[in-house]
Amino acid sequence: MSKPIRVSVLGAGMSLSVLHVPSILALPDKFVVHSVLERTDTGRARKACGEGIKVVPDLEGVISDPEVDLVVIATPNTSHYSYSKAALEAGKHVLIEKPITPTAEEAEELVALAKSKGLILSVYQNRRWDSDFLTVKELLTSQKLGELIEFKSQYDRYRPLPPDSPRRGWKETPGEGNDVIYNLGSHIIDQAFVLFGKPQKVFARTWDIRGIGLDESFEMDLYYPPSVKSSTAPLVVRLSASILSRQIKQLRFALHGTKGSYTKYGVDPQESFLKKLAAGEPKGEGYGSEPPELWGQLVEDVAGGDKGKIEGEKVTGQDGVEFVVSKYKSQAGDYPALYENLYEAISSGDSKKLAVKPEEAIEVIRIIQLGLKSAKEGKVLDVSW
Repeated sequence: MSKPIRVSVLGAGMSLSVLHVPSILALPDKFVVHSVLERTDTGRARKACGEGIKVVPDLEGVISDPEVDLVVIATPNTSHYSYSKAALEAGKHVLIEKPITPTAEEAEELVALAKSKGLILSVYQNRRWDSDFLTVKELLTSQKLGELIEFKSQYDRYRPLPPDSPRRGWKETPGEGNDVIYNLGSHIIDQAFVLFGKPQKVFARTWDIRGIGLDESFEMDLYYPPSVKSSTAPLVVRLSASILSRQIKQLRFALHGTKGSYTKYGVDPQESFLKKLAAGEPKGEGYGSEPPELWGQLVEDVAGGDKGKIEGEKVTGQDGVEFVVSKYKSQAGDYPALYENLYEAISSGDSKKLAVKPEEAIEVIRIIQLGLKSAKEGKVLDVSW
């Protein structure tokens, strides 16, 4: 058996303790936490990773260490480019928190550098392994809903921190790449890209609602070729995110097809599972599984000879149409799968094995940049690259 890949994580915040370290600890034969960059040793890194790790105060101490194989960039978005470039130039494999960089030009340079060095570069798009997204992906693949008519992906939170709040972090501070479209948006834009590929047109709107110098919400329409064979109308994939949404359970997905509709509320439960992994519990069979009360709702039209063939509660809608309503079991989420895939790519030296290819992350940033341009100009823009 080959030795585990030795990982150094840049940053000692929530991403370290809740996302990266639990996934690494779940794969002890593949990865080990070697060190954490923490400017001032507060004890948080050792609490998250164990007393045996190194706590390094600067980047040079990480990239000059010959024992480090993989550098995980879990720092503010504005530092992604410079830190990743330094790590790649030092001969380290790199995993970058989303978004890869604030601009496509910076991302393209990093991809070219990784290729020239024969190194693996990937992006932590962990929400490709969300329970709800995997369920949506399965619904579309199986054509359970028929031909897709409408697709809505929404990722809202309620985080109304004022500018002078001591709890306000870098994501709530004005700066390049800190708007909601980069943070929450990079997740749902990436998911749309996985499902539908590159759009033909983009239209977006953004809002700095409280005048704090930071866009707190956005809406984006991605235009694709018609998904209904008999129609000439484009499929419009609607994305939105906000940090000012007061809801007990936030709407996450709404899909409407020619045979049925699916709606899903709430968020993936894996963070609570990952905290248990960090506490030393094994990744058991129940990992990433949603309880039935969190499953989405499937509504199917029983007209056209399908009566009695679809399981669920028969309900008559407001227009007098009979439907069958049922809970649709969610797929199990699996964030550690990203690290498992990363191990395969690094150990084989084959970047083609990556589930999250950096070229895909570049596409996401291009869509974000075009969306910001669309919002500024107030019009639909063609995707011309």
